[in-house]
Amino acid sequence: MTTRRQTLAAAAGLALVAGRHAQAATSLKLDLNKTVDAYRAYTKMRGAGEGKLAMWWYTGTVWFKVEDQLPQQVMTIDGFSFQRLSMKPDGTLVQLMAEAGYFKDAEGKAIADTWVNPFNNETCKPRHYKSKQTIIARPDTSLTGEEGGRMDGNNMKGRIGPASVNGDQVWIPENFGARFVLPARENVDPKEDVGTVLANASLAVFTSKVSDVQNAELESAPGTMQFQSLGGFLPWMRLGKTPGAMNWQLFGHKVASIDAIQPALRARLDKDYPGWLKDPGI
Repeated sequence: MTTRRQTLAAAAGLALVAGRHAQAATSLKLDLNKTVDAYRAYTKMRGAGEGKLAMWWYTGTVWFKVEDQLPQQVMTIDGFSFQRLSMKPDGTLVQLMAEAGYFKDAEGKAIADTWVNPFNNETCKPRHYKSKQTIIARPDTSLTGEEGGRMDGNNMKGRIGPASVNGDQVWIPENFGARFVLPARENVDPKEDVGTVLANASLAVFTSKVSDVQNAELESAPGTMQFQSLGGFLPWMRLGKTPGAMNWQLFGHKVASIDAIQPALRARLDKDYPGWLKDPGI
């Protein structure tokens, strides 16, 4: 026999469900199979809304493939990046990015200010990185660098998408190739002479829930990032012109504040770049 308490509880439950349905978010009704809608989804997944600062924490590994030897994980990486997106009237998306990161030992225990390359036993001084760059995306999904910049249309080309949807998740790639002409140097140590050009591929995938991408009330869709690079060795790795390749395998997610940075990484960032976390300069 149903009691009064059970009847009231059921009624309250129905009212709650009805309330949730009444408050359902307005959908953007994006067709993610269409280029224009996938491009719009990308802006929500990548950034934090027009002119606002998005923050990404990431970590991962560095792999070497030297000649015909067995590929090996040699280091780990911890980093943090900021991004600010703005849309021009013609639909061009200007992406300003600032990031900083550190190479760590292979086990990820500590930042490696010195490191022994396991492929030649050379003692190296990793050059941790801090950089700013501008990426231009266009409604046709093409990617390039800023005209007149180091990564202009002659030195960087790529594209966004296409989107892939499975269940309640959507994935959108952001892939490009870039080349950098190295400044001429005299009396270069042969073990740090990698040639005159560094060329690599940046292969990223951003993932979010379809419901967050479609939610018209959200400027920014929470999400994760997976990244791989394909390129040659860096001069400080002291492999010279040894045939082979280096690969980064990173993963991370968009965060709400710098409080998501682990204490050790945050302390080192504050020490090396005072004030950068509060004002990354973009």
